[in-house]
Amino acid sequence: MNIDVREATLADLDDIMRVEEDWTPDQRASREQMRVRLEKFPKGFWLFRRDGETVGTLMSCPLRYDPAEVSGFSSWDKVTNHGFLPDIDLSRANSLYLVSGSLRRHARGGTAYKVMMETPVALAERLGLEYVVTGAKIPGYDAYCRRFGEVDAKDYAFLRVNGCLVDPFLEMYRGHRYVVPDRAHIVPGYYPDPPSRDNGAIIVRRVC
Repeated sequence: MNIDVREATLADLDDIMRVEEDWTPDQRASREQMRVRLEKFPKGFWLFRRDGETVGTLMSCPLRYDPAEVSGFSSWDKVTNHGFLPDIDLSRANSLYLVSGSLRRHARGGTAYKVMMETPVALAERLGLEYVVTGAKIPGYDAYCRRFGEVDAKDYAFLRVNGCLVDPFLEMYRGHRYVVPDRAHIVPGYYPDPPSRDNGAIIVRRVC
């Protein structure tokens, strides 16, 4: 089934919050956070709809990314101003950062993820930005260590079996040309997530 995409508006808040319910309660954004995101950067807040139902959301903001210096990406809270987005300054920005996204369980599969991964790239191109960047969980990390023994998260993120990354989430992103550039892009304490042991991966897609 086709996925339709459009920019969200404040009138969509009820639908947005219903999609947000697919996150665990401790990881859900508040209605106020969603409202502020919509007001600060509406062109980077998308709804994904199927058969008239809102099945996914994705939100972003422009910022400055330096591949050689990722200290500014020390945590999701720092990058996103605790979910309320930093002040928007397109004159300094060279990247579009994906703040958060969610796809309802019954809508996963098919072309849905591809649409979600390509939508921000199209906006970045229109804005003349060089990168799309986000912070991803590495949800296979704890289970891997328990099964095969301890390994540094910075090594785990690059482990492959038969050409595929061991971590399923990072492999999914790689399939859409979002990659972890180097070990410095694996950040301890990036986001609270026990399966990742709170590590995050700063993943990057070059736009131009």
